[in-house]
Amino acid sequence: MKKITSRDNQWVKLAVSLKQKKYRYERHRLLAEGFRLVGDAVDNGVTDGVCLVTETVAARPEFDALRIRAERAGWDVYAVTDSVYEKIRDTRSPQGIAAVLPFFEYTLDTLPPVRHEQAVLYLEGVQDPGNLGTVIRTAAAANAGAVLLSTDCVDFYNGKTVRSAMGAVFKVPVVQQVKTADLLRYCDSTGRRLIAAVPGAETSYTQTDWTRPAVVAFGNEGAGLTADFTARCGETLTIPMKAGTESLNLAISVGIVLYKAWECAGFKE
Repeated sequence: MKKITSRDNQWVKLAVSLKQKKYRYERHRLLAEGFRLVGDAVDNGVTDGVCLVTETVAARPEFDALRIRAERAGWDVYAVTDSVYEKIRDTRSPQGIAAVLPFFEYTLDTLPPVRHEQAVLYLEGVQDPGNLGTVIRTAAAANAGAVLLSTDCVDFYNGKTVRSAMGAVFKVPVVQQVKTADLLRYCDSTGRRLIAAVPGAETSYTQTDWTRPAVVAFGNEGAGLTADFTARCGETLTIPMKAGTESLNLAISVGIVLYKAWECAGFKE
């Protein structure tokens, strides 16, 4: 295995730069950290990756299996010193393994086909990277066809978002920078209704007709969907709650609704 001992190595400098959004988008690459996340990237067909691993982790038998899979997929794998990894790491309790990965970008025009019975999720104004990652993880688990993000959502490639999604970033297509007008055109072209999840709507999520194709929209935890966006939706739904209780966490709300949609499709994958 090739080794890196200098903190000024080109791959080290690149990995460090990717902690900032500006450089992620200049280079169209992201930094993924953690054994499971790197393994998920390899196993889900991500190519052109560069793995940076401490010599201690590289000596473990389980890493040897991952290294073989990565190299078969065309990755470069480097062992680095602890001093070098200390510069690379982006977490408080690092696992000693990270990877530089290419963006896995989709647009509304390049989305893979979404089956009729799969719900599509739209998020407006979600600002917390950990919340976004958890919602993406939930959407993937509930068989959502895609996740669409408004122009004012936090960066999908933020390190905390990628880690919080726990590998789901490789399992459900995500489209960023979706303007409302483009979303409406997408709904028209695909025959999907646009449904806003709002407090106090007359229709419960259990009464929504999930047999018809749908995009279901949620806003951020603090403010919810904007009134302007909600007014442009053809339908609304709500999650009934006991009087006097606080609003649900965004990921929990998304999970409740998406799992209901999937249940109505017979949990068909």
